[in-house]
Amino acid sequence: MAKFNPKSILPDIFKYVDLESVIGTELLGYKTENKYSAPSRAQRLAQKGDIFYQTVRPYQKNNYLFDFEDKDFVFSTGYAQLRPQINGYFLFSQLQEDSFVHRVLDKCTGTSYPAINGSDLSEISIKVPDNPKEQQKIGAFFTALDRYITIHQHK
Repeated sequence: MAKFNPKSILPDIFKYVDLESVIGTELLGYKTENKYSAPSRAQRLAQKGDIFYQTVRPYQKNNYLFDFEDKDFVFSTGYAQLRPQINGYFLFSQLQEDSFVHRVLDKCTGTSYPAINGSDLSEISIKVPDNPKEQQKIGAFFTALDRYITIHQHK
């Protein structure tokens, strides 16, 4: 379904996304960093289509589907990085579902700051339609709905 936390070599200068940079499903900002002085958590080099799932307090649903061609974004290790092998929009919509989040919380450790590691997250299954066109339609529907809700929340 997805490759978790792929290894990569960081660029010398990059745009760093920490846990405060994503609210809901929106990227609100980033900090420009140098790989030699960046926070130690700056490890997850983004590739178009990657999903970043917040592993600390996952009930907040501050997750992001990276949809840029830009190769200079690096996310914190506070996110699990998923490189989808199915339709990314479909997978992202499923990760945002309350039923999935409840299963994540069941595997979390800690009470004040519940957290899950990438290995435990990768063991949580979801139902995936066999037909890629169906995955695409479901993903597109929920992406459009999420954008609609976001626009109305900003009014």
